[in-house]
This record gives sequence, structure tokens and C-alpha cells, in this order.
Amino acid sequence: MSNNRLEIRPWSPEEELQLLALFDGGMTASEISQRLGRTRLAVYGRLQRFRKQQGRVSRTNGRAFAQWPG
Repeated sequence: MSNNRLEIRPWSPEEELQLLALFDGGMTASEISQRLGRTRLAVYGRLQRFRKQQGRVSRTNGRAFAQWPG
């Protein structure tokens, strides 16, 4: 993990699935961030993005975005 904005890496679909599974499993954002090698704020931000995308479809590939748990 780094605070250097030049080292930002995109989330892979596999990481997103793991993020949602860990969140569903009751892990905290701090625990998830350590497991995935991301910052706590990156975890919060990604979870928030899933909530905002609920029910929306990607313009580039026509597939539905991953749904917010619950």
C-alpha cells in the first residue's frame, strides 16, 4: 500500500468479488484492506461505488454492474 497516487492500480473483477465476499462475511474495512493490499479508504470507496451502481448497466460491455450485497 502506498499513498503515492502514481501507484494507483485498478480493481480487477476478482478483487471486487473478493471484496464483496469479505464484506458479506462481516470483515471490517481495515481487515479487508490488509487482506487485499489496499487502503481502508479505497475499500470504502469501492463499496460506495457498488451501492451507487446498483441496477445500472455498463455502457462499454452491456453487462450489469456487480450488485450491492443485500
